[in-house]
Amino acid sequence: MGNIIPYIMNIGPWSWLILGCILLGLEVLLPGTFMLWFGAAAIATGVLSFLAPIGLEFQLVIFAIASLISVLIGRKLYSSNEEASDQPLLHKRGAQLIGQSFKVTRAIENGKGKVKVGDSEWMVKGEDAEVGTIVKVVALDGNTLKVEL
Repeated sequence: MGNIIPYIMNIGPWSWLILGCILLGLEVLLPGTFMLWFGAAAIATGVLSFLAPIGLEFQLVIFAIASLISVLIGRKLYSSNEEASDQPLLHKRGAQLIGQSFKVTRAIENGKGKVKVGDSEWMVKGEDAEVGTIVKVVALDGNTLKVEL
């Protein structure tokens, strides 16, 4: 480890450019967009080091600040690309049932029972009710529907 730092210092700004290229290369190989921002920060640090000769300590500070800024810019870019769906409940079957009414197929006793939804039965929680009673779904608790009379 002691031999690496003098070697890096001898390379100078090229070490940042090489590190940036390595991080960008890892970005291609690894899933997600984690290394991209640090790679861009390393390249920016290398370019600044070419423009103005600065010490390694100051280069590390520049890299840390550039990394923080690039990560924040990346988060901003990715959060602005999220599109609002015209069907926000598409894969939330239980949430789609809120507000609908169903027939009790297994009496609700001690707060628990079942209702018929399409071709399946769903567990429900609510006031006690006899088989055949129509109940309205008011909420979802995990995979259990909360109903009221």
